[in-house]
Amino acid sequence: FSSLCCFDLSSGINAEYGYAAAILRSNLWPGAYTFGLEKKFENLYVGWGHKYTAESYSPPAPPNTQEEYPSGVEVTEVPDPTVDEERALQAVQQEQLDREAEEAEMEEDDDDDD
Repeated sequence: FSSLCCFDLSSGINAEYGYAAAILRSNLWPGAYTFGLEKKFENLYVGWGHKYTAESYSPPAPPNTQEEYPSGVEVTEVPDPTVDEERALQAVQQEQLDREAEEAEMEEDDDDDD
């Protein structure tokens, strides 16, 4: 009967005190219960928020982990430059910028003369 119905009914009887409690368990929403005693009842839900399905739920597998970056001849580590080497590089770069700026000014002067 319970497989055709949405609820399973069970009752607990305490013969010593003469009280009986009815408990309904939902077959559609696992974890949903209703229990009643005399004219009072309460509902309780303790579950994952998923309806019952005949086949059990299995979440999809996570993607494969990525491989490490290949370290070969084309990937090499070099030591950090010293402060003197950095200053020398900055001086060379500044000279190149100054030279390019002078050439740009000369081109502008030549264009103005025409």
